[in-house]
This record gives sequence, C-alpha cells and structure tokens, in this order.
Amino acid sequence: MCKKAFEHVWAVAFCLVPLVGTGSAARAGDDLTPFYDNTLIAVDGGIESHFWYKPDHTFTGKVPEYSFDLKGTWSENDDGTICRVFDPPLPMVKNPDCGPMSVHAVGDVAVDTHGHGEKLVAGIQ
Repeated sequence: MCKKAFEHVWAVAFCLVPLVGTGSAARAGDDLTPFYDNTLIAVDGGIESHFWYKPDHTFTGKVPEYSFDLKGTWSENDDGTICRVFDPPLPMVKNPDCGPMSVHAVGDVAVDTHGHGEKLVAGIQ
C-alpha cells in the first residue's frame, strides 16, 4: 500500500510539465516570469502538487496530501520547453524532466486529454 501511494506521488509530481504548447506572447523574458511569487497547482488523480518557481532558476514544491517536499533547478530551452532537475532525483522519473508549460498567466487553467490539470494562482498557496 505504501509503495503504491509513494509511486502515485511521483506520478503526480511529474505529470505537470507536458500539458500545453508554447505561446509567443509568453516569450518576452522567460516563460516563467508570471510564475514568480505565484503558485502552479497541478492535479492528477485528485492529488495536488504545488510548485513555486523563482527567477534564480530554482523551484520548490509540495505534495500536500503526502507532506512531501520537492526542490531543484529549472531551465528554459530555445523551443520554450522547461526542464526541471530534481534534487534529490525522484524514483522512476527522468532527470531532467522536460516539456512545455500549459499555463502562462495567473488565472490560466489547462487540462490535458488524460485529465491532468494545471492552474496558475496568485500568491503562494
């Protein structure tokens, strides 16, 4: 049971990046500028993960239901994809974990065809 829950936490934490295409309006500066001082909330299977990105190219996060903390660094590729390097690396997840961001501004909400959702909310949640 615990192993199953543990594996689910990793699935939740890493379903976040691959949701949206890149948008040229978000390309002024870097794609994560609207994320600074705000919270990216991802939902997978009813489990929320919260991410806080910083301009120094670090991030922290939490999976509140499991009281599990995340941290690492992020970078942006020329094609607009965002890569996260988790420290420590997470089991069963490639490191770096790269993909496009699905939301670009506070208030944006996106859900992919698998039901994984993201929203960007104002402030630190």
